[in-house]
Amino acid sequence: MLTGREREAFALRVIEEVRRWPGVEMRPHASPHEAGESDGVEFRLYGRQVGHLHGDCALHLALTKALKEAVIRGNLAEPLDEVAATSAWAMLNPITQDDAERAIWLLRLNYVRLRRQRLSPTAAATSEVLQEHQAALGSTSEDANKELQRTQARSRPRPIPPLEA
Repeated sequence: MLTGREREAFALRVIEEVRRWPGVEMRPHASPHEAGESDGVEFRLYGRQVGHLHGDCALHLALTKALKEAVIRGNLAEPLDEVAATSAWAMLNPITQDDAERAIWLLRLNYVRLRRQRLSPTAAATSEVLQEHQAALGSTSEDANKELQRTQARSRPRPIPPLEA
């Protein structure tokens, strides 16, 4: 388990990396247990959550169900059964500070998925930001790569949601 100092270093490493990604907004993550309280930080792109990091450094991600299964099969994350066993939520409970790189990789995977949803296949192929982040993923598992490609397999991009008031 991580000590208090190691948890702080882990969280800072993840936050410092993800906050630099184009379009990512950070905001407090609402505590599921106490109304009006914050329990960490969440990262959002186009108004959708890329993932959130709790105060205990547990990382939660809302993926597609197929992508969740791919990262679980690859032993990169675990199902978040407390939400619902059939949901698309996955989690990473870090054991060492080195798990920060895996947390960043998982967040980047979801970031790429969400960016691809807003682009046509032609725009995705020429997007420097998307190419940079896909390259940073390195080699994804065959299952994860297939699911990322399915995300892009639409003739029109999804509309960007309106700004929240």
